[in-house]
Amino acid sequence: MWQTFVQWFASVINLMYGLTVQIGLPSYGLAIILMTIAIKLVMFPLTQKQMKSMSAMQKIQPQTKWIQEKYKDDPQLMQQKIMEMYKEQGVSPFGGCLPLLIQMPIFIAFYQSLFNFKFINEAHASFLWIPNIANPDPYFILAILAAVTTYLQQKVSMSESNDPTQKTMLYFMPVFMAWIAYKMPAGLPLYWVVFNILGILQQLYVNKGNQTVVATSGTNMQEELPEKTNPSLNQENISKTKVADRDKGGKDKNAGPNNRKKGKKR
Repeated sequence: MWQTFVQWFASVINLMYGLTVQIGLPSYGLAIILMTIAIKLVMFPLTQKQMKSMSAMQKIQPQTKWIQEKYKDDPQLMQQKIMEMYKEQGVSPFGGCLPLLIQMPIFIAFYQSLFNFKFINEAHASFLWIPNIANPDPYFILAILAAVTTYLQQKVSMSESNDPTQKTMLYFMPVFMAWIAYKMPAGLPLYWVVFNILGILQQLYVNKGNQTVVATSGTNMQEELPEKTNPSLNQENISKTKVADRDKGGKDKNAGPNNRKKGKKR
């Protein structure tokens, strides 16, 4: 069954190549770009949901951390409160898993279909600086582009830059993808780079749509989270109270009601 899917994938690449022939630009590289755009359009609803879910999860991180700190001695109650918050905010912690699960078999099938790929016309297997998309890029340009676009895609999707896990993945994943792009047939990193660019544009669109909600959600968050006491402000308020008492009845020790009456008789 898996081999049937891989063969079907190779047939789709040849189908896209046929489209490039019809428009007068015969190229397997262009065929992979068109195929990547088609895959992105099909997966758009899922990836859109994934990006919105990730953005919402990052926005409620301060509330999540506050609940974890408050109920750290009762893990069961802590989990209950967190799930209640997810329900109130309309957020699912597993909302971004499905698109990732779908992308992995596509990525693997793309990789396997490019090995021993049967070109209709091998003369059109070259693309820009790449001699043959079924072989690794000899100039490592795609490896660099894969690393850069992976970094940018993660960067635009991050909201809490102080998270150590996000920081680690921000630098680890680009290096990992560059290594894969260096080893694999050039058609695979070409697909990855184009997919990343489309993903960056989509994430920017999601971020722009969320900008109108940031002010409101930030205000609500301030209302929900408990205010921390500032000792310096409390001391300043105490000092002001003492000054007001002195103005009414003299010094602190003579500021009582009886002493103020005596002052009036004089």
